[in-house]
Amino acid sequence: MATKLVRTGTVRANGTELYHEIRGDGPPVVFIAGGGGYAGGFDGVAELLADTYTVVTYDRRGNSRSPKPEGWDATSIEEQADDCVGLVDALGLERPVALGHSYGGTILVGLLERHAEALRGAIVHEPLLPSVSPSYPEFAEEAANVFAEAVSAGDDPWDRFPRWAFGDDAWESFPADARAESLRNGDVNSLIESPAFLSYVPNADALASVKIPVHAIYAEQTAATPIKCVIEGAQWVSKATGAPLHLFPGNHVTITTDPEATVEALRPILDSMT
Repeated sequence: MATKLVRTGTVRANGTELYHEIRGDGPPVVFIAGGGGYAGGFDGVAELLADTYTVVTYDRRGNSRSPKPEGWDATSIEEQADDCVGLVDALGLERPVALGHSYGGTILVGLLERHAEALRGAIVHEPLLPSVSPSYPEFAEEAANVFAEAVSAGDDPWDRFPRWAFGDDAWESFPADARAESLRNGDVNSLIESPAFLSYVPNADALASVKIPVHAIYAEQTAATPIKCVIEGAQWVSKATGAPLHLFPGNHVTITTDPEATVEALRPILDSMT
């Protein structure tokens, strides 16, 4: 497979600098990264889709190549959603489809509440929505124990957590640069992003009024992992918006580790909205 030309740059959006990458030509599709906030987790998927679409990925504020704004020590779903819309505006994209994965899916839910008219469609991929997830308290308690044990042992908790949540094989199959960036962004994730994301309560009434096409996704193997609560997030989004609920191959991180299988399942959904 020939490598597509990648156009890179940084734009000012919503008061911050956002690094982004653009591949291909055609209807625009924007990917919103989850925990770790790094565009590179979508490299494989973006490369494959660039034959048909203009694919935009970006490092969320304070992560990787998007600098941390001065004095920035807290965020919100609203701020993150406005960042994405600001990026869309700065790049002159004409009503893209947006896909948000994990925490990125949480951000996309907030974006739908605030700016659905800026999008042509939305694909919410296993969002973490604690306030509507019955199994989240058990997950949170176990995750806290994993972090505490890692710190006590002198290990990096952001290496220990994905091994527990997704499995050693899934974490080891991450591209080396994506794994390294996820670890490097761990402090932003845990200290700045997670408090806001985990306390977010989606507005069911606002989501019920969304007029654009919405699709919700969960992966077939996620139910067998500790992070199965994200399936409940996808189910809730489907019910709140009337969105179709799709079963995808693999697990929560297959979008990074097996882009071919992801794109095969994703293309029909994208094609239906563009």
